[in-house]
Amino acid sequence: MSPHAALDLVAEAAPPRVGAFRRSLRRWLGDALEARQTATGEAPDLDDELEDLADDLVLATSEALENVVDHAFADATNPGTMTLRADLVDDVVTIVVADDGRWREPTTGPTSRGRGLTLMESLTEVEVDHGRTGTTVTMRRPLPVNDRRSAQA
Repeated sequence: MSPHAALDLVAEAAPPRVGAFRRSLRRWLGDALEARQTATGEAPDLDDELEDLADDLVLATSEALENVVDHAFADATNPGTMTLRADLVDDVVTIVVADDGRWREPTTGPTSRGRGLTLMESLTEVEVDHGRTGTTVTMRRPLPVNDRRSAQA
């Protein structure tokens, strides 16, 4: 069930776009989660658990977008394109961040960087595909089980 249209954004992979994408995703998540609750007969106001879920998803997505800006076009003269797609189907939020840049192997040795994927994995189920035409990060997170709806079934 998808009571709300998917979010599709495309822009130049530049730092100001990360913030704009993040704000758009947060608004979309609020609207999509409220639409889902309304469609299932629940009050549209989001409880703390759904608000926390939205915050987690925005944080994980922001990290993926920042990785695009910082790494995908490091050797390029001009930044390329980054995309963000978010959808809510069958009580699972799926967010895909993609770029048309080139994957670079992480440097070896001590560094204060490299925790982004670990953060994303702690908040979502993550798949990363380093293709010839760019990198795609797919993050999924099921919605929490609604105990009231389960008790009524």
